[in-house]
Amino acid sequence: MASWVRRFVVVVFVQCCFLVSSSWTEELGLCGRSVVRNLTELGQDSYGRPGLMHMTIAGAVHHGMKEMEVWMQTFAPNSGTPIHRHECEEVFITLKGHGTLYLSRSRELDAPGEPEEFQIYPNATFTIPVDSVHQIHLQGVVYSPRRSSIRAKRVG
Repeated sequence: MASWVRRFVVVVFVQCCFLVSSSWTEELGLCGRSVVRNLTELGQDSYGRPGLMHMTIAGAVHHGMKEMEVWMQTFAPNSGTPIHRHECEEVFITLKGHGTLYLSRSRELDAPGEPEEFQIYPNATFTIPVDSVHQIHLQGVVYSPRRSSIRAKRVG
C-alpha cells in the first residue's frame, strides 16, 4: 500500500471557532495533548479495505473530541467507497484527482434507487446531508494525498 504512486485525494476541512481565555487548553480538554501536531507522525490504517489508507486527524478516542472527527484518507485509483450513509453531515474537499459522487434521493440503504451523479475534480468541495445514501468512485489516473470525513459513522 505504501508504494502507491497514483492516488486520489479528498480532504474534509473543518473550522471551529473558540473563545480563548487564559485557561483555554483546559476548557477545550487539551491538557496533555499538543494543539499543533505533525500529520506525518500520526498512524494510518487500511481497516482491511484494499486501496484505502485512513488517518484520524482529530477524534474522540485519541484527541478528546466530543462533537466531531476529522479524517484524512487516500484511495487508490479505480477504487472507492461502498454504498453507505452516516448519522452526520460530511464535507469533502478534493485536493487532487477525479471521480464521481453518487447521491441517492432515497434514504433507504437497501433500496437507494437511481442516484444522481456529480463529477469530483481538483479544488471541488461537496457536502453529504445526514443519512443520505451515497458512494464515491474514483476514476482514471489520480495522484497525491488523502480523503477525510467528519465523524463518519456507518448506519444500517
